[in-house]
Amino acid sequence: DSHYDYPVCGGNEDVICTPEPDEFNPCEDIMGYQFLRIVVWFVNLLAILGNIFVLFILLTSHYKLTVPRFLMCNLAFADFCMGLYLLLIASVDLHTRSEYYNHAIEWQTGPGCNTAGFFTVFASELSVYTLTVITLERWYAITFAMRPDRKIRLRHALVIMLGGWLSCFLLALLPLVGVSSYSKVSICLPMDTETPVAEAYVVFVLICNIIAFVIICACYVKIYVTVRNPQYKSGDKDTKIAKRMAVLIFTDFLCMAPISFHALSAIMNKPLITVTNSKILLVLFYPLNSCANPFLYAIFTKAFRRDVFILLSKFGICEHQAQVYRGQTISA
Repeated sequence: DSHYDYPVCGGNEDVICTPEPDEFNPCEDIMGYQFLRIVVWFVNLLAILGNIFVLFILLTSHYKLTVPRFLMCNLAFADFCMGLYLLLIASVDLHTRSEYYNHAIEWQTGPGCNTAGFFTVFASELSVYTLTVITLERWYAITFAMRPDRKIRLRHALVIMLGGWLSCFLLALLPLVGVSSYSKVSICLPMDTETPVAEAYVVFVLICNIIAFVIICACYVKIYVTVRNPQYKSGDKDTKIAKRMAVLIFTDFLCMAPISFHALSAIMNKPLITVTNSKILLVLFYPLNSCANPFLYAIFTKAFRRDVFILLSKFGICEHQAQVYRGQTISA
């Protein structure tokens, strides 16, 4: 305490600080590095604004809500929640800059860290779940393209996503009721494995993410093989499809890496890399999908650009482009 009156207390300057720094809680600020303190604001604002933009366009479009558009809305919301998590972490880091050690216990054991932890687990798991559903839906649509009777309906997608929301909500809630904990590290990830149940929880989350990644990779390989079939006259689209799939799988892998590192660290009760360095993964790779998904799955697509131009045309902007897209829709 800066107001400690040493003369009154007999001049005793032996101050014992607890808890002592350890591998999971080094004596440093939340972000650790100065450049991360800058980058995290850019990343969280990109994730928040990009996904709000996608949600706004999709929900205000006059076109019918299809299964792909419905799934895009779910993905955008999940990635928006990840942006909120980063915003919380960045704000606390800014508030406690250079003196986090004075706020560590209050932050990590308080409602703020629990809220941040809930957001990140819910967002990351819902994003991974939705990406998996989107991939499976595209694979199913291509595989049974000639069977309209087997088409996935919106009511089917609603049931599938309701199950995903409930599962992800439960996974994010468990650390709040004693299964693992968000208070072990300053970045509020569930890395507490003191009990067998907590360890089983972390292992389960890790295995679910690995299975989802394998499913996504397998489906995209199958999709590419299908469109390469001579019966599909895709022309020069093959290369574009291959490149897009490679980007999607690559971003999924980069997003999976931090999750795997933190989960394995928790299981072994020893960081595989220092917590300081793991924060680089947290800021640069962990939210990568939250920033990339709005562009890869929505903003860069022709259908989304059509919705944007048609919406702008209502305000007298980009009317020519909107008319072009309307003409293409009618001719199609």
